[in-house]
Amino acid sequence: MLRELGVLSVLGAAGIWAAGMFDASYSRVVDRPPAEVAAAIADLDIRTAEGAPGTDPSRSGGVSPTFEVERAADRVSYAVMANGQVAVKMTAWLKPIDDGKRTKVTATVERGNAPDDYVAPAFRSEGLTMGLFSMVLEEEIDKLVFPPKEWTSECDEIVARFEARQSMNVDPQSMSQAMGQTAKAAMTLGQLDKDLKAAGCPSNRNNGEFSEPTELL
Repeated sequence: MLRELGVLSVLGAAGIWAAGMFDASYSRVVDRPPAEVAAAIADLDIRTAEGAPGTDPSRSGGVSPTFEVERAADRVSYAVMANGQVAVKMTAWLKPIDDGKRTKVTATVERGNAPDDYVAPAFRSEGLTMGLFSMVLEEEIDKLVFPPKEWTSECDEIVARFEARQSMNVDPQSMSQAMGQTAKAAMTLGQLDKDLKAAGCPSNRNNGEFSEPTELL
């Protein structure tokens, strides 16, 4: 089984999203006013997502991306730049609801005009970028609404139960079985994430650094 929670995050959010398991959109109602949400996500940096996308210049013609943030009353925008051109622009839209007591957050992604040769693979596709952007948005908003506590034995028990369920899987004998297991894995990982958040467990134990799995079945 995968023993590193950071790797689970990669597979559960970015990997499965890229495989088409999630919708190409993001929407969440946050129990905080827009100004608080904007402040919480202002320092968001997609380059620190699991796997550190865009940090390997060898994948983008030797060009390292730069990052620009722009705030307005109704949005926070993030532009990934490559060689002075926009690789991709991500925007978190903040709509006040309930007389401004809460905020509806939606997200959009727009590919820029920077050539693919100089853009990290994670930022060439609007779909993949949306998956990563959604993941990082969720993490920042969760920190605002549910400040994480220290990792505890309860968190270990939640992960152990998840691993025990996964160990019951059998090797697929057909494409349909493989697809079924992939869909089931997506739902199971989603439930694991919810269980960890409900218990107040930090969703990432390795500070955003990619870790190789220490054991695989």
